[in-house]
Amino acid sequence: MPELERDENLIARCLEHDEEAWRMLVERYASYVHTIAVRAFGFNEEDAREVLQESMVKVFEGLPGYRGEGTFRAWLRQVVLNVCAAHLRRVRPGEALSDRMADRGQEEMLEQTERAHILALALRELDEPCQQIVALFFFQGKSYKEIADALAIPEGTVASRLARCLMKLRSKVQQVP
Repeated sequence: MPELERDENLIARCLEHDEEAWRMLVERYASYVHTIAVRAFGFNEEDAREVLQESMVKVFEGLPGYRGEGTFRAWLRQVVLNVCAAHLRRVRPGEALSDRMADRGQEEMLEQTERAHILALALRELDEPCQQIVALFFFQGKSYKEIADALAIPEGTVASRLARCLMKLRSKVQQVP
């Protein structure tokens, strides 16, 4: 599986009107934007989709002004927070933003969303056998015996393979743009 193209490269290509780069950038961050809308602001699916669309329009319009100070993800997060706040004011004009969420809770949720986004990107970069064993153990909660049976490998191999895959995953997490 190819390495993830760095955000800076995608942004440069987007600024040159490369539609494939824009598609890749949107695909990379769509779930991140959606998660912020749902978890930080409590939007339903319809509102979250509207926030996603509006956020991507704002990113597209604002990309020429992006100076590259800090990470793109941090810049995008601020765009999304602004779009969410504006959307909330439109759909619930009488509700104060401070009534909607506590700052500390919001920051913690945004940090969790950030970590989950980075992990998801890194997981996609693992080869299929590693994706499979990590998913079986961590996401499906299977025991070593159940994994061994599912993959038709010795139970002792599960531990060593999982350890190798986690080392690969750690390396991929550090490489995520």
